Amino acid sequence: MADSPAPEPLAAPPAAPNAPIGRNRQFRLLWSCMLVIGAGNSMLLSVAPPLVRQLRLGDSTVGWIFSLSALLWVFASPYWGRLSDNIGRKPSIAFGLGAYAVSMASFGVAVSLGLSGALAGAQLFISLVLARAIFGAFGSASSPSAQAYIADRTSTLERTVQLAGLSSAFAVGQAFGPGVCAWLASKFGLVFPIWLVAGLALTASLSILMFLPERTAPHATRQRGDLKQSLALVTDRRLSGYLICGLALSIIAGVTQQVYGLFTMDRLNVSGSHGTELTAWGFMANALALLATQLVILPRLRLGPRSLIVWGAGVLAAGVIVQVIAPNLQALLLSQALQGLGGGLARSGFTGGASIAVEPHEQGAAAGLVVAINGSGFVFSPVLGGVAYEHLGMIAPLVITIALCVAMLTFALLSRRLRNVIVAAPAIEPAG
Repeated sequence: MADSPAPEPLAAPPAAPNAPIGRNRQFRLLWSCMLVIGAGNSMLLSVAPPLVRQLRLGDSTVGWIFSLSALLWVFASPYWGRLSDNIGRKPSIAFGLGAYAVSMASFGVAVSLGLSGALAGAQLFISLVLARAIFGAFGSASSPSAQAYIADRTSTLERTVQLAGLSSAFAVGQAFGPGVCAWLASKFGLVFPIWLVAGLALTASLSILMFLPERTAPHATRQRGDLKQSLALVTDRRLSGYLICGLALSIIAGVTQQVYGLFTMDRLNVSGSHGTELTAWGFMANALALLATQLVILPRLRLGPRSLIVWGAGVLAAGVIVQVIAPNLQALLLSQALQGLGGGLARSGFTGGASIAVEPHEQGAAAGLVVAINGSGFVFSPVLGGVAYEHLGMIAPLVITIALCVAMLTFALLSRRLRNVIVAAPAIEPAG
């Protein structure tokens, strides 16, 4: 919505709407709020494998719990991205964070009832799925709106690095979330970290409403062709190549994240809280490498989006191969670091390239598609990850991801669709 002329508490000094955003207060506030989502998601991913075994649910349910949420995320994210074009970025971001708080609180209730024996079997499973689905349907408003907020305030040349800076919030959350989760669970119980994230998400939502300035006015009226035009972007040659790479990257991330905890427990022959701890170390290694890529390595590279995807896919494949042959924890941590490095490069190329490819008035719709693709991997991961792991063996999902990495690398090298985008000149210093 349009801004009030009154000064806002955290407003940056007067500047053009597209002035660099990376070092001012509004970016830091937005970054901190996105950090909550990254930390909460990483906590669930690290605790889910031992949790489902403790609740006497099958290994493949790890993926199914997240699958409906991912499916809703795919369809809802473009809608929220378009809606933010009309109602403003700030209310969309705040609404999504509020929905995330409700989702985490509901998930905590379901887990508590399951641990106490009040819920079991199919009822428990359905409760967990529905609690997580709230995030996919409504929590998905935050990410596309936040990306569009950045796109509104950055030039073409700096957008890749600035969006990577925003993504680093998720990386920081992923880096420290599992470790904090393991410590809190050992001190206060398994459900306490989930409740903590719910409270932090609610606080973040209120902070966005009170303190995030928004100078760029939304469109006064909604255009009837918005939905049709948004869907048309899927096949638009400016964007479709990046969406194809993003889909492959999302499936790779969904499968590897889902099976890593199970793989670690089975390869190292551990279970329970010890399995949670070792899984957390792996996720932390992955996220720290991703964070270093986005904040240190990427701003110093002179690579465009296409080159970032090529290098990222190659490093990702190497990381998964190391995981296949890893004999101990140290090798597993190395594999996760390589996967974080590769994922950081490829995702920055995909996200930045997709944003640069479209016009300013298309940023909300494009951001919605990008976020939808980012979550789509968890739609396929239950079959390609959990079911394959349970019925074809622990190596099968990793072989699938290696094949996808090779396919993504080959497509990025040969496709002409990735050559029509203006190559960004990265800033010398990292954003944020």
